[in-house]
Amino acid sequence: MSTSAGRWASLQADLHWWADRAALTRARTAAAAARGTPVDIQPPGFPRVPVAAVAVDEQRGSLLATPRTLRVEWHASAAAAAGAGAGGAVVAVVRGEEWRERRAGSVRGSQVTDPGTGLTTRWVRELVFVRPWRLLSCLHLKACDALDWHGRPATWLRAEPRENEFWSVPSLHSLTDGDAYDLVVDSATGVLLDLTTWYADQEVERCWLGDPRFDAPVDPASFDLETIGTAAEAESPIRRARPLASLADEVDFTVLSPRGEHYTGVVDTDEGGSVVVAHPSGGGPGGWHRWFTQSGGARMADPAEWEPIQLPDGTHARRWSPSGDPDQVHLRFERAGTQVWVQGRGRRDVHRLAASLEPVSR
Repeated sequence: MSTSAGRWASLQADLHWWADRAALTRARTAAAAARGTPVDIQPPGFPRVPVAAVAVDEQRGSLLATPRTLRVEWHASAAAAAGAGAGGAVVAVVRGEEWRERRAGSVRGSQVTDPGTGLTTRWVRELVFVRPWRLLSCLHLKACDALDWHGRPATWLRAEPRENEFWSVPSLHSLTDGDAYDLVVDSATGVLLDLTTWYADQEVERCWLGDPRFDAPVDPASFDLETIGTAAEAESPIRRARPLASLADEVDFTVLSPRGEHYTGVVDTDEGGSVVVAHPSGGGPGGWHRWFTQSGGARMADPAEWEPIQLPDGTHARRWSPSGDPDQVHLRFERAGTQVWVQGRGRRDVHRLAASLEPVSR
């Protein structure tokens, strides 16, 4: 069996995805605990909580690819159709290691200045179907059997994640956390046809190609990144962040900033209004231990069930922490007419950040 891309010129296929939501949560929680990674738990009153519980979610779409390019289109999932606010329509394009994705009107993607990390599959998971060798560094593979996949000779492989190696963490290679995986590889082309994730002997997630069609002519324009969005639209929030004082004229509420600390932020607007999300300046996601959201009321957690407290400066607030993780803290309060939601780790530091927030000087 070979996973080389040199044996096919193009691929068109239907995409199918299925997941057990509860099993997914259990698998991710167990994986985070095994890695010693804290799991952030949503508090009561978290905004945009799904209004319809969908135990098993399904999604359909299409895949178009050449060895160097990929276009994926997903239709809205069962959860989205039920009003759960997730799994909406998605379009993504990959050219080499460059990628761009549009989801719910928002664009994200790689930048020209990005280093070649080889982790494009971390962001466009479907790439693993046409570049399955990306999985070799994170899995121990064992061939189980030859089989007939809807008329195509294929090989069934059972795999387990490699342990104690950072770069072999499954989530870095497009895989959902689990303790075992089933892969079906097309014998003629080396394309991955089916990928199933297991945890504790329970099927967690499955994604597969239906009716794969090889070597038909394709339109190169289908892989134009600009049809998804511009490079400027895809710029990450980290790069778009600006000093909080510079955002004051863009929103209809008083912008707050921590005294003695340098935070930057971005303005995000949806149907509920404008929101400013602020993080420590210059810090990557690993250093974002404390951050806060502020608005005139949009996108705020409802703290009715949280514990009432008083901050060091006398401000009345409400606080919530998971019973099993008191280091994770959520604070909600109002200051200068602005609604504030501070989140992070370290109760004393979160309280100190909240107490230091004051209106910016224009």
